[in-house]
Amino acid sequence: MKSSFLSILFAVSIAANAQSAWTIYNEDNSDLPTNQVNKIVVDAANNKWIGTENGLVVIDAAENWTIYNTDNSGIPGNEIRSIFVENDGTFWVGTFFNGLGYYNGTDWEIFTPANSPLPDYQVKAINKDANDTMWIGTPSGLVKWDGADYWFIYTTANSLLHSPHINDIYIDANDDIFIGTLNGGLSTYIDGFVDYYRTDNSLISDNTVLSIDEDIYHNKWLATSFGGLSVFTPDETFLKFTPLTSDISDWSVDAVTIDADNIGLMAMSSTGLNIFNNVDWTIYNTTNSPMSDDYVNAIATDDANRIWMGTDTGGVVILDRALLENTIENNPISLNLYPNPATDNCIITTNFNEGAIEIYSLSGMLCLSQKIKSNTLFINVSDLQSGNYLVKMICSEGVTSSLLNIVH
Repeated sequence: MKSSFLSILFAVSIAANAQSAWTIYNEDNSDLPTNQVNKIVVDAANNKWIGTENGLVVIDAAENWTIYNTDNSGIPGNEIRSIFVENDGTFWVGTFFNGLGYYNGTDWEIFTPANSPLPDYQVKAINKDANDTMWIGTPSGLVKWDGADYWFIYTTANSLLHSPHINDIYIDANDDIFIGTLNGGLSTYIDGFVDYYRTDNSLISDNTVLSIDEDIYHNKWLATSFGGLSVFTPDETFLKFTPLTSDISDWSVDAVTIDADNIGLMAMSSTGLNIFNNVDWTIYNTTNSPMSDDYVNAIATDDANRIWMGTDTGGVVILDRALLENTIENNPISLNLYPNPATDNCIITTNFNEGAIEIYSLSGMLCLSQKIKSNTLFINVSDLQSGNYLVKMICSEGVTSSLLNIVH
């Protein structure tokens, strides 16, 4: 049995009064221009920069919203893929079809292959090093630009890049640059030298690296397309976390960030949010939480350590774990299972005499459902295969759950 079934889940005492721990912004209840959110960045002033498929949204620390789109501003395009905020509050955006844009607070400046050496109209990553050199990731190469006249494009033809398609650029405190590529693994740019790590020359779990962040021990966490989470250590080794070796919920991780408590947060491509504290995994999805979508494209944390998630069709999801943990500790719903492990029958006792009991497999499939008509419920589980299941109780006070082990 994997070590952390109890923590995977369950996140699950989501009583009605726990809803305040979750906030959803979508087209219907807010000024969000579309429910597809591709990128989220939180700057030093706690402003949230949200790149959507229909413009850029900025939510300031006072919760005021500003929308930039092609109808009301000089932004080059509405399909936002990357964001970089300068210390003075000016910002850069990378688009899917329309190049790179810079806004100085008054005017926009646009860079495309038509008016600059930028090699592609799609800009997937933007960062800046300690020398104020811009690093720009495109599907056609890695751009090094001094902000004036010097441009250099790194490709497979003139460097050790094993793919010109750049997904992410991370720059650490030493000004070392880590580059996530499509099918080219992880590339590094250290002291002017490009090196690479692929599955054929290292233990990296996958050759497509979508997102990079760093923990306090200087490990680089890599979100990969088909290899789960890969962690690149300072001694240049790799740790792998896949569904075969850990409780991570999927092989595909779209984005990763490290929070203020050095906990890894992963936006999964189809299985919600994964949280890893270096011991246990916690998983939130549409089955066990109020999350609006299991397809999470982007993730960031604010100065209160709340998690901001951008989803594919469900808008922006915000989780305040401090509120959630406080609610769970004070959850008025009791749910007891006996025997546990169970063989053929399970007795469920609760302090409510109406509602429903639902039993789910750990993959999220509903296996059994029964109404509650008294404080004690007898359930026949003989038709369920041996294994672990989530027992969810739904009543007027909300939802709580517990883990049931069935052994035949």
